[in-house]
Amino acid sequence: MNKRKKTIKNSIIIAGPCAAESKEQILASAKEAQKRKIDFMRICLWKPRTKPGFDGLGKSEIPFLTEVVKMGINPAIEVLLPSHAKAVMDAVLPVLKNGKLLLWIGSRNQNHLIQQQIAKVASKDKRVVLMVKNQPWADEKHWEGIIEHVLAGGISRDCLILCHRGFIPNGHNPLKLRNMPDYEMSMRIKMKTDLPIVFDPSHTGGSIPNILEMTKQAAKHDFDGVMVEVHVNPQNALTDAKQQLTWEQFDKLFKTYRR
Repeated sequence: MNKRKKTIKNSIIIAGPCAAESKEQILASAKEAQKRKIDFMRICLWKPRTKPGFDGLGKSEIPFLTEVVKMGINPAIEVLLPSHAKAVMDAVLPVLKNGKLLLWIGSRNQNHLIQQQIAKVASKDKRVVLMVKNQPWADEKHWEGIIEHVLAGGISRDCLILCHRGFIPNGHNPLKLRNMPDYEMSMRIKMKTDLPIVFDPSHTGGSIPNILEMTKQAAKHDFDGVMVEVHVNPQNALTDAKQQLTWEQFDKLFKTYRR
Protein backbone atom coordinates (compact mmCIF):
# COMPACT_ATOMS: atom_id res chain seq x y z
CA MET A 1 0.00 0.00 0.00
CA ASN A 2 1.50 3.34 -1.00
CA LYS A 3 1.77 6.44 1.17
CA ARG A 4 -1.26 8.18 -0.35
CA LYS A 5 -3.60 5.30 0.40
CA LYS A 6 -2.41 5.35 3.99
CA THR A 7 -3.18 9.08 4.17
CA ILE A 8 -6.72 8.70 2.80
CA LYS A 9 -7.85 5.27 3.95
CA ASN A 10 -9.79 2.83 1.86
CA SER A 11 -13.54 2.34 2.43
CA ILE A 12 -14.24 6.06 2.61
CA ILE A 13 -17.85 6.59 3.70
CA ILE A 14 -19.47 9.94 2.91
CA ALA A 15 -23.12 10.30 3.94
CA GLY A 16 -25.67 13.00 4.69
CA PRO A 17 -28.42 15.07 3.12
CA CYS A 18 -28.29 16.34 -0.44
CA ALA A 19 -28.45 19.92 0.85
CA ALA A 20 -28.30 21.79 4.13
CA GLU A 21 -31.87 23.00 4.63
CA SER A 22 -31.82 24.39 8.16
CA LYS A 23 -29.68 24.42 11.26
CA GLU A 24 -32.07 21.99 12.93
CA GLN A 25 -31.89 19.52 10.03
CA ILE A 26 -28.09 19.55 9.94
CA LEU A 27 -27.68 19.12 13.69
CA ALA A 28 -30.17 16.23 13.63
CA SER A 29 -28.17 14.67 10.78
CA ALA A 30 -24.93 15.19 12.70
CA LYS A 31 -26.35 13.32 15.70
CA GLU A 32 -27.21 10.38 13.41
CA ALA A 33 -23.79 10.52 11.80
CA GLN A 34 -22.16 10.39 15.25
CA LYS A 35 -23.76 7.00 15.85
CA ARG A 36 -22.20 5.51 12.72
CA LYS A 37 -18.66 5.00 11.52
CA ILE A 38 -18.64 7.41 8.61
CA ASP A 39 -15.68 9.49 7.52
CA PHE A 40 -17.45 12.62 6.25
CA MET A 41 -20.96 14.07 6.50
CA ARG A 42 -22.48 15.97 3.58
CA ILE A 43 -23.31 19.57 4.52
CA CYS A 44 -23.85 21.37 1.21
CA LEU A 45 -24.63 25.08 1.44
CA TRP A 46 -24.67 25.63 -2.33
CA LYS A 47 -26.58 23.52 -4.86
CA PRO A 48 -26.36 23.87 -8.64
CA ARG A 49 -29.87 23.62 -10.07
CA THR A 50 -31.24 22.83 -13.52
CA LYS A 51 -33.99 25.42 -13.01
CA PRO A 52 -34.34 28.20 -10.43
CA GLY A 53 -35.40 26.97 -7.02
CA PHE A 54 -33.88 26.22 -3.62
CA ASP A 55 -30.14 26.44 -4.25
CA GLY A 56 -28.87 26.12 -0.69
CA LEU A 57 -28.58 28.24 2.41
CA GLY A 58 -25.45 29.94 1.14
CA LYS A 59 -22.57 31.73 2.81
CA SER A 60 -24.66 33.31 5.58
CA GLU A 61 -25.08 29.92 7.26
CA ILE A 62 -21.40 28.96 7.27
CA PRO A 63 -20.94 29.77 11.00
CA PHE A 64 -23.12 26.86 12.14
CA LEU A 65 -20.71 24.45 10.46
CA THR A 66 -18.43 24.99 13.43
CA GLU A 67 -21.06 23.45 15.71
CA VAL A 68 -21.04 20.27 13.64
CA VAL A 69 -17.24 20.17 13.62
CA LYS A 70 -17.16 20.54 17.40
CA MET A 71 -19.33 17.40 17.56
CA GLY A 72 -16.44 15.49 16.00
CA ILE A 73 -17.89 15.44 12.47
CA ASN A 74 -15.71 15.84 9.39
CA PRO A 75 -17.78 17.98 6.98
CA ALA A 76 -18.08 17.41 3.23
CA ILE A 77 -19.19 20.40 1.15
CA GLU A 78 -19.62 21.01 -2.56
CA VAL A 79 -18.14 24.37 -3.56
CA LEU A 80 -19.03 26.14 -6.78
CA LEU A 81 -16.46 28.93 -6.58
CA PRO A 82 -13.02 29.45 -5.03
CA SER A 83 -14.59 32.08 -2.74
CA HIS A 84 -16.87 29.34 -1.36
CA ALA A 85 -13.86 27.14 -0.62
CA LYS A 86 -12.04 29.97 1.16
CA ALA A 87 -15.07 30.95 3.24
CA VAL A 88 -15.63 27.36 4.40
CA MET A 89 -11.95 26.82 5.19
CA ASP A 90 -11.72 30.09 7.15
CA ALA A 91 -14.68 29.01 9.32
CA VAL A 92 -13.98 25.30 9.74
CA LEU A 93 -10.20 24.85 9.96
CA PRO A 94 -9.68 26.84 13.19
CA VAL A 95 -11.95 24.38 15.08
CA LEU A 96 -11.18 21.21 13.12
CA LYS A 97 -8.18 20.11 15.22
CA ASN A 98 -7.17 16.63 13.98
CA GLY A 99 -10.06 16.15 11.58
CA LYS A 100 -10.42 16.53 7.83
CA LEU A 101 -12.45 18.87 5.65
CA LEU A 102 -13.71 17.46 2.35
CA LEU A 103 -14.46 19.93 -0.43
CA TRP A 104 -15.66 18.75 -3.80
CA ILE A 105 -16.03 20.01 -7.34
CA GLY A 106 -19.35 18.85 -8.73
CA SER A 107 -20.18 17.28 -12.06
CA ARG A 108 -21.63 20.47 -13.54
CA ASN A 109 -18.64 22.62 -12.62
CA GLN A 110 -16.74 22.34 -15.91
CA ASN A 111 -14.98 25.72 -16.06
CA HIS A 112 -11.32 24.68 -15.98
CA LEU A 113 -10.20 28.03 -14.56
CA ILE A 114 -12.58 27.64 -11.61
CA GLN A 115 -11.43 24.04 -11.14
CA GLN A 116 -7.82 25.20 -10.93
CA GLN A 117 -8.65 28.10 -8.61
CA ILE A 118 -10.60 25.89 -6.19
CA ALA A 119 -7.68 23.45 -6.14
CA LYS A 120 -5.30 26.32 -5.42
CA VAL A 121 -7.38 27.43 -2.42
CA ALA A 122 -7.74 23.85 -1.13
CA SER A 123 -4.00 23.29 -1.38
CA LYS A 124 -3.33 25.83 1.38
CA ASP A 125 -3.96 23.31 4.19
CA LYS A 126 -3.12 19.60 4.29
CA ARG A 127 -6.26 18.92 6.33
CA VAL A 128 -8.35 19.71 3.27
CA VAL A 129 -9.23 16.82 0.96
CA LEU A 130 -10.47 17.76 -2.50
CA MET A 131 -12.83 15.41 -4.32
CA VAL A 132 -13.54 15.68 -8.04
CA LYS A 133 -16.64 14.22 -9.69
CA ASN A 134 -16.75 13.15 -13.32
CA GLN A 135 -18.45 15.37 -15.91
CA PRO A 136 -22.07 14.58 -16.98
CA TRP A 137 -21.19 13.14 -20.41
CA ALA A 138 -19.22 9.93 -21.00
CA ASP A 139 -15.79 10.98 -22.23
CA GLU A 140 -12.72 9.41 -20.69
CA LYS A 141 -10.29 12.03 -22.01
CA HIS A 142 -12.41 14.84 -20.58
CA TRP A 143 -12.46 13.13 -17.17
CA GLU A 144 -8.67 12.82 -17.29
CA GLY A 145 -8.49 16.49 -18.27
CA ILE A 146 -10.46 17.58 -15.21
CA ILE A 147 -7.99 15.77 -12.98
CA GLU A 148 -5.04 17.34 -14.79
CA HIS A 149 -6.55 20.83 -14.41
CA VAL A 150 -7.07 20.30 -10.69
CA LEU A 151 -3.51 19.05 -10.23
CA ALA A 152 -2.31 22.10 -12.17
CA GLY A 153 -4.00 24.19 -9.49
CA GLY A 154 -1.46 22.91 -6.98
CA ILE A 155 -3.41 20.37 -4.92
CA SER A 156 -1.25 17.56 -3.54
CA ARG A 157 -2.06 14.11 -4.90
CA ASP A 158 -2.17 12.93 -1.27
CA CYS A 159 -5.17 15.22 -0.74
CA LEU A 160 -7.09 14.36 -3.92
CA ILE A 161 -9.80 11.73 -4.45
CA LEU A 162 -12.19 11.05 -7.31
CA CYS A 163 -15.90 10.26 -7.43
CA HIS A 164 -17.87 8.40 -10.08
CA ARG A 165 -21.50 9.57 -10.21
CA GLY A 166 -22.40 8.14 -13.60
CA PHE A 167 -23.11 9.75 -16.98
CA ILE A 168 -26.27 11.10 -18.61
CA PRO A 169 -28.21 8.13 -20.06
CA ASN A 170 -28.00 7.77 -23.81
CA GLY A 171 -30.10 4.90 -25.07
CA HIS A 172 -30.74 1.58 -23.29
CA ASN A 173 -31.72 2.20 -19.65
CA PRO A 174 -34.06 -0.57 -18.42
CA LEU A 175 -33.70 0.34 -14.73
CA LYS A 176 -34.45 4.02 -15.48
CA LEU A 177 -31.29 5.09 -13.73
CA ARG A 178 -30.69 8.78 -13.21
CA ASN A 179 -27.14 8.42 -14.50
CA MET A 180 -25.44 5.42 -16.07
CA PRO A 181 -22.39 4.05 -14.25
CA ASP A 182 -19.35 3.01 -16.24
CA TYR A 183 -17.43 0.77 -13.89
CA GLU A 184 -14.80 -0.18 -16.44
CA MET A 185 -13.98 3.45 -17.26
CA SER A 186 -13.83 4.25 -13.55
CA MET A 187 -11.32 1.49 -12.96
CA ARG A 188 -9.22 2.64 -15.93
CA ILE A 189 -9.19 6.19 -14.56
CA LYS A 190 -8.17 4.85 -11.17
CA MET A 191 -5.35 2.83 -12.72
CA LYS A 192 -4.12 5.69 -14.90
CA THR A 193 -4.15 8.31 -12.16
CA ASP A 194 -3.33 6.09 -9.17
CA LEU A 195 -5.90 8.04 -7.14
CA PRO A 196 -8.60 6.73 -4.78
CA ILE A 197 -12.12 6.75 -6.23
CA VAL A 198 -15.48 6.52 -4.46
CA PHE A 199 -18.82 5.60 -6.00
CA ASP A 200 -22.04 7.64 -5.78
CA PRO A 201 -25.05 5.27 -5.85
CA SER A 202 -27.48 8.13 -5.17
CA HIS A 203 -26.82 10.03 -8.40
CA THR A 204 -26.59 6.86 -10.47
CA GLY A 205 -29.65 5.17 -8.97
CA GLY A 206 -32.06 8.07 -8.57
CA SER A 207 -34.44 5.95 -6.46
CA ILE A 208 -34.17 3.88 -3.29
CA PRO A 209 -34.35 0.43 -4.99
CA ASN A 210 -31.82 1.50 -7.61
CA ILE A 211 -29.45 2.90 -4.97
CA LEU A 212 -29.38 -0.46 -3.22
CA GLU A 213 -28.81 -2.25 -6.55
CA MET A 214 -26.07 0.14 -7.66
CA THR A 215 -24.28 -0.35 -4.34
CA LYS A 216 -24.29 -4.12 -4.85
CA GLN A 217 -22.93 -3.73 -8.37
CA ALA A 218 -20.25 -1.26 -7.33
CA ALA A 219 -19.07 -3.58 -4.55
CA LYS A 220 -17.87 -5.96 -7.27
CA HIS A 221 -15.33 -3.38 -8.38
CA ASP A 222 -12.31 -1.80 -6.74
CA PHE A 223 -13.86 1.42 -5.45
CA ASP A 224 -12.38 2.98 -2.33
CA GLY A 225 -15.70 3.97 -0.77
CA VAL A 226 -19.19 5.33 -1.32
CA MET A 227 -20.93 8.69 -1.19
CA VAL A 228 -24.64 8.41 -0.43
CA GLU A 229 -27.43 10.89 0.30
CA VAL A 230 -29.19 10.34 3.65
CA HIS A 231 -31.89 12.59 5.13
CA VAL A 232 -33.64 12.66 8.50
CA ASN A 233 -36.97 13.12 6.68
CA PRO A 234 -36.57 12.33 2.94
CA GLN A 235 -40.23 12.89 2.07
CA ASN A 236 -39.89 16.56 2.99
CA ALA A 237 -36.45 17.11 1.47
CA LEU A 238 -36.10 20.29 -0.56
CA THR A 239 -33.84 18.64 -3.16
CA ASP A 240 -33.55 15.10 -4.59
CA ALA A 241 -36.21 13.68 -2.26
CA LYS A 242 -36.58 10.45 -4.28
CA GLN A 243 -32.94 9.46 -3.93
CA GLN A 244 -32.31 10.15 -0.25
CA LEU A 245 -32.25 7.27 2.19
CA THR A 246 -33.37 7.34 5.78
CA TRP A 247 -30.60 6.63 8.25
CA GLU A 248 -32.12 3.21 8.88
CA GLN A 249 -31.98 2.45 5.15
CA PHE A 250 -28.41 3.68 5.13
CA ASP A 251 -27.56 1.12 7.83
CA LYS A 252 -28.73 -1.68 5.53
CA LEU A 253 -26.80 -0.25 2.60
CA PHE A 254 -23.71 0.14 4.76
CA LYS A 255 -23.81 -3.55 5.66
CA THR A 256 -24.18 -4.46 1.98
CA TYR A 257 -21.19 -2.31 1.05
CA ARG A 258 -19.02 -3.68 3.87
CA ARG A 259 -19.74 -7.24 2.69
